[in-house]
Amino acid sequence: MSGKQPIFTPELVKVIKIFGLLSIGIVLFFSFFNDYRADNSGDAGQSHITDASRLYFKNMRRYYYDMEKQDEAKLDIFRYSKRLKEENLPFINLSIIISRIKDKAFIYLEPSTPLQKESEIQIRWKNLENDTGGILSFIPGDRHSHFDFVAELAPLIEDEIVFEVKIDGHWQSILDTEKERYAFKVTAEDYFRLIE
Repeated sequence: MSGKQPIFTPELVKVIKIFGLLSIGIVLFFSFFNDYRADNSGDAGQSHITDASRLYFKNMRRYYYDMEKQDEAKLDIFRYSKRLKEENLPFINLSIIISRIKDKAFIYLEPSTPLQKESEIQIRWKNLENDTGGILSFIPGDRHSHFDFVAELAPLIEDEIVFEVKIDGHWQSILDTEKERYAFKVTAEDYFRLIE
């Protein structure tokens, strides 16, 4: 009996096959049912938040906001507590929406009742110091349209700029009180700090 024993016995080959196929099956199973996917949309900077920015917001800034929990969607909605609430006036409030299960935050416009009837919100602005101005348009849509509009409007909110909104074909003042401007600007700043 001087013959060499084979390295892989038939039993060992069978065990290797079973474990190999089982490993491949587990990998395939988890790859199909994994909820965490890579964000290849190119807009991660618009909504991605870090643990540090989330903790800063929840520990330092959230006390300035009224919070609404939406348990089904696992979202927390924050609205600045000193915002305008008179429904018959034209104004735009902002809300910050934070996902509890994903590292994402979104900003949404919440127009008052007179503006909700408009299919497109047009805001005309004019700088009284250098006589420049323009018109910003917002068509309610997905989160990108809300983000883009806020990103355009927020930097314009300064003392020397006046704003008007078109309602039923007529221009009316908007963002004309300190309370309204401050609520808009603070919410926008908190959101942009959150997604940095």
